Amino acid sequence: MKRYIICTLLCISVLFSLSALEWPTDTNQFLRLFGQCIGEHTFEQGMAFENAETVRAADNGTLLIALTARHGQGMFPSTLGNALVLLHNDGLQTIYGNLESATALGNRIAAEATSVIGRTGNSGWSTPNDLLFQVSDSERKVYINPLLLLPAVTDKTAPQIQNIVLVNDQNTAFQAAGQRNVRQGSYELYAEISDTADIGTHTFSPFRVSIVVNGINLRTIPFETITQKERESYLGTTAFTDTLLYRRKGSLYLGKIILSRGKSDILITARDITGNEKAERFTVQAD
Repeated sequence: MKRYIICTLLCISVLFSLSALEWPTDTNQFLRLFGQCIGEHTFEQGMAFENAETVRAADNGTLLIALTARHGQGMFPSTLGNALVLLHNDGLQTIYGNLESATALGNRIAAEATSVIGRTGNSGWSTPNDLLFQVSDSERKVYINPLLLLPAVTDKTAPQIQNIVLVNDQNTAFQAAGQRNVRQGSYELYAEISDTADIGTHTFSPFRVSIVVNGINLRTIPFETITQKERESYLGTTAFTDTLLYRRKGSLYLGKIILSRGKSDILITARDITGNEKAERFTVQAD
């Protein structure tokens, strides 16, 4: 049943009104969201809760593995610190990292939804008392944005789009807001795109970014799943890896566009998980 829900969510993208998991902690104050840049151009493969303390099972499950701060296994890196991995129906796995101890369950094998399975600590790649939470599909071998499956959040703040830049093959940057005339050719498109929540002061990655050129949807970048292939992390089914998406500090790489002679109308739209949208449009004259 849960796998059916996930496939439906990922296909129709009307995701925030359905829920398959419970909150893994008593706070919904976020520190980082799925796909966000952490460290050296690395994707956040789940989400981080700030000052979480109590850790709860997001669903009925059985203990698959307990990791200590010194060890990692397979797709669960040691950056999680002390961590618990629970196995759920249909192959879903939930991962709880930065724990005080990986032995909080004791001799228990099963955990019921919302039951306490531990407390946060300072063992993982985060700050003290933050919970690192991930959801993976062992069959499809992907990480899933937890917000697709957690209860809906309330947020009325739209993402922000700033500092849109075109970079040519000679690595010369043109500000879209002030540069109206460029040479025809291939350009890399970058923009500073961030989102905020009603609670807290942190900025986050968006949920979906689309680029439309002259009325044609050039590409959509969804922050829904992360796939591991040959030591590279890919965002969804796109060709965007963590090192590619965050190659320019402070900006998102939105791909290459071809500017032919004449005017080109470019529209960038950013959306958050609750459906709030922000759009920025600009026109470039290529000679």
